[in-house]
Amino acid sequence: MATTLQNSLAVPQDFDQQHEAAVRAEIERFRAKAAELLAGAITEDDFRSFRLRAGIYGQRQPGVQMIRTKIPGGLMTARQMERVADIADEFAGGRGHLTTRQNIQFHFVPLARVADVMHKLADVGMTCREACFNTVRNVTACPLAGLSHDEVFDVRPYAQKSGLRIS
Repeated sequence: MATTLQNSLAVPQDFDQQHEAAVRAEIERFRAKAAELLAGAITEDDFRSFRLRAGIYGQRQPGVQMIRTKIPGGLMTARQMERVADIADEFAGGRGHLTTRQNIQFHFVPLARVADVMHKLADVGMTCREACFNTVRNVTACPLAGLSHDEVFDVRPYAQKSGLRIS
């Protein structure tokens, strides 16, 4: 019985490790593709759909990007909030823009540094993956979800599952 319990507990760990490895590999694929664009090996048109699936928008200003970070249900831990502030300071002139879909956007991030931001987000269980393009967008929720006495059901678990895990 103890062995069965240990094996069942190992599965979520294995999943978390595999997920972490997949996220990091995906970020490094983005870095490589961005390097190809910067080197002139591919065109902006070739890069566009790849960039958008990663939650990265081009801007009118050359060489910089806008990163849209998903905040499922508008819920963040203190550690995540600190990381968002650090990213704003280091990469986006001290500014992050809140959106109506409960996301935070960082503007004017040099393309060569975008993967660094993606890794910093992943370090605290956050992502910009699929924050734009033709995908399911961030799940939004009422700030009183889980607290209101007259709600039909608590949507927080569904919102949280739409992004990376809460660390």
